Amino acid sequence: MARFFRRGVSRTHFLPACANPAAPSRAEINAGTNLTGFVAGIEGFSLNNSPITTPDLSTTFDSQIDGPDATDDSALVFYDDNVSTTVRTALAKGTAGFILLMPYGDVATKRCEVWPVKSTGYNDQWTLDAEAAKARCGFAVTAVPTQNAVVPA
Repeated sequence: MARFFRRGVSRTHFLPACANPAAPSRAEINAGTNLTGFVAGIEGFSLNNSPITTPDLSTTFDSQIDGPDATDDSALVFYDDNVSTTVRTALAKGTAGFILLMPYGDVATKRCEVWPVKSTGYNDQWTLDAEAAKARCGFAVTAVPTQNAVVPA
């Protein structure tokens, strides 16, 4: 794969339902909310492991085994919209669903990520700087994400 510029290529959707996170269906994607045009930033959505140190008497080297997995605090930052309430409604606090990240676009057979989430709240971000108004929605990741799912035809 060649290097590419993520903006203009990658896509982000919120799916209210996803029966098989390894293979979201076209109907599930179409029933979701396309967030792409509103996204100003993505935070977290990263799976991390905390290795466990396993020293033993036979060596001075402290070996490790893989330990528990966890995610970083995850959020999407959006450009606020004073006309449409689509994003704010879809991601109201307490709403459960799936964040679909399509790094190579909505292209059949390409890899995508499906993150089971629950909205922890949608909040305006206040600033006096000369920039577009933004809002941030935090997410609790509620189950193991599928990072090697496949975009359907």
